[in-house]
Amino acid sequence: MQNQTPIHTPIHSPIQAFFNQANGTVTSWWSWLAVFWFAVMLWFYGQLIFGIPMMIVGMVVDPSSLEAMMETQASGEATQGVGYLLGLGTVIAGSLAAFLVYVLRNKSSDAASKRNIQIASAFGVLSFAALVYFIMTGSGSEDAALLNGWIAKSALVYMFMLMMFPPMALGLWLGVKHVQKRTILSLHTAHFKFRWGRMVFAMLVVWAIAAISSYGAHVSGLSEATLVFDPSRFWKYLPITLLFIPLQSATEEIALRGYLNQGLGKYIKNPWIVFVITSAAFASLHLSNPEVAETVKEHSIWVAMSGYFFFGLFACVLTYIDGGLEAAIGMHAANNMFAAAIVGYDNSALPVPTIFKVGLNTQLDSIMVIVSLALVCVIMYVTRKPLIRPEPIESAESSVFS
Repeated sequence: MQNQTPIHTPIHSPIQAFFNQANGTVTSWWSWLAVFWFAVMLWFYGQLIFGIPMMIVGMVVDPSSLEAMMETQASGEATQGVGYLLGLGTVIAGSLAAFLVYVLRNKSSDAASKRNIQIASAFGVLSFAALVYFIMTGSGSEDAALLNGWIAKSALVYMFMLMMFPPMALGLWLGVKHVQKRTILSLHTAHFKFRWGRMVFAMLVVWAIAAISSYGAHVSGLSEATLVFDPSRFWKYLPITLLFIPLQSATEEIALRGYLNQGLGKYIKNPWIVFVITSAAFASLHLSNPEVAETVKEHSIWVAMSGYFFFGLFACVLTYIDGGLEAAIGMHAANNMFAAAIVGYDNSALPVPTIFKVGLNTQLDSIMVIVSLALVCVIMYVTRKPLIRPEPIESAESSVFS
């Protein structure tokens, strides 16, 4: 594998260097949509591949859930079930047709190739529309509660659920390499290599601040923690948290702070407008979380989503500081691992065994997110090092692992 030769020249605008990673490659508007579609479809197939064994394990550990599912299906309208299956079939057939027609386009004449791209685009739009319908009609609060119950009873269900995320990252990697004709590394950083040390340092900083802030909230009475450590369950879940939470967190960062930021940054010159858009998108992905449903019983949806928005915004700030995703991935992974292993809270989206548990207080949590992550950003800014760009080599192949 050939690495890119570094140019030891500091860049005064790391975020601009990060946004410009796609310049000089096949990055017209249609390529951004095509790669996004491909990544979403791989995510969908990941849901199917890992969702089937997850459901089997869930019904084994909770046999009553099968009866509940049958009752729900029996009480529903038959036409809704038919529409659900029709939507699923359309997603699968449309996505496979779009992919095959696009792959085979180069084996035809120029005119036929252009027509095949149009046909592939039509199948792509059809499959994406069917996927939206499938998601909107295929799940509800009852399904989320059922999944949370399975996760609480089985570490395997927890593992399969987390394994559903990485296929999207795989789709983005393949897309930027084969459709946009740029390196995989360029999706992650403008530095000449992926800075693993920077990522680990960000994780340590987040863990330290999270531990101090949690202890301070406990002793001050703002958020008292209760010891709920159950070694018989904790040690079953911990290896999965350590192995798969980083993959889940990295996937979200690669998709939002990486791909979406770069795509919008190509057309919107002000990075802060881009950051607001992608942070709002990040928050919207958490609308179905159980803690959101619990919070809106007493507060507005804006209060419920504020913590997620500011979390996404601070992840963008870290990308702004470094010109890469290393610190943002480290921050995100460390935060989620801390919440899934050390201090959990009631009505969490990850009902897994932790050492301590606190009550849900969204307003306090949002304030703590702002204060804690602002401190993280200050520390990462003070400890930053000059960005060193890779020298463009047309035939070079690079990897995020180089």
